Amino acid sequence: MKEMKTYIIALKFVCLTGIMSLPLKGYSQDSHFSQIYEIPILLNPARTGFFKDNYRLAGIYRSQWKEITQPFKTISGTIDLNIPAGKNRTNLVGIGLMNFADKAGDADYTSNYLEAAFSFHKNFGDNFSHYLGMGMMTGFATTSFDITKLTFDEDFGTGINSDIPDITSTNFFDMSAGIEYNFLNEKMHFNAGFSVFHLNEPGISYFGNDASRINRKWVISTGLAKSISPMAELLPRAAFFIQGPSSEFEFGTDVKIVLSKNSNTNYAIFLGAYLRLGDAFIPKFKIDMGDLSFGLSYDIPVSGLSEISRLAGGPELSIAFLGTVKGISAGRVYNPRF
Repeated sequence: MKEMKTYIIALKFVCLTGIMSLPLKGYSQDSHFSQIYEIPILLNPARTGFFKDNYRLAGIYRSQWKEITQPFKTISGTIDLNIPAGKNRTNLVGIGLMNFADKAGDADYTSNYLEAAFSFHKNFGDNFSHYLGMGMMTGFATTSFDITKLTFDEDFGTGINSDIPDITSTNFFDMSAGIEYNFLNEKMHFNAGFSVFHLNEPGISYFGNDASRINRKWVISTGLAKSISPMAELLPRAAFFIQGPSSEFEFGTDVKIVLSKNSNTNYAIFLGAYLRLGDAFIPKFKIDMGDLSFGLSYDIPVSGLSEISRLAGGPELSIAFLGTVKGISAGRVYNPRF
């Protein structure tokens, strides 16, 4: 009987703190961002260090479901850099650091990741237009929850619940990897990649269940940036995620409008629209101000939760800065667009 009560408590905990992070059948188990290309390391570790200039600082914040329960808050920050390598200094070595934090539900279920990322991009082909890259990301993560913020049916009887778990936090080692192909020239940039997160399927349990593991997350992504006029570009993108029995498909496009472009200034705005299939429509706005950029998007629910949430979804804000180090540069004109 005691064992049965333990499983019942586990089920209640999952319902209260986990099911809201899976608001639609088909969602992946990991928390996600809508601006999938603004934190490239979270899309594919092979994207570490693949950008113009030498280093990049990026951050993103998301809040969701405040109309239904306690707001789900997710934040991530990354720093990565590239170092030219090879005889002609056209290859790239990428090094990065990623932090990810998430708080969800009434029990403040919290996840924190701190991981290092590494990549290598081999340049080849005519006019040095092709890159084949591979990368990996590894580190440690912790999860925890506040049991005092949960109420069980036993609490309305004797007022005493003797079956609450003693463990309210756990930690684990995590590993991810990916590969990506890029083609770029002065008028076009195409990329396609494949990545696997939680490659080692780390265990995570508060009830001593060794079978409780985080499923591997498989990601296929592709994108294109193509000039359609001297002052405009079209940037269609798509990503497909599979994690255990869940899946997610997001696709859409940005239109980049160049406001000013010369040796001293580079200002542009991006107007975008994306769809997370069966879940949300996502309008997006972004502005580039030289090496600094800001992005803002908003999830408008189109699923069955739209009536409950009254069409109120989740705002998301991103920021990025790209900088150079004097004396360190690639041996050719190198300027990927995303």
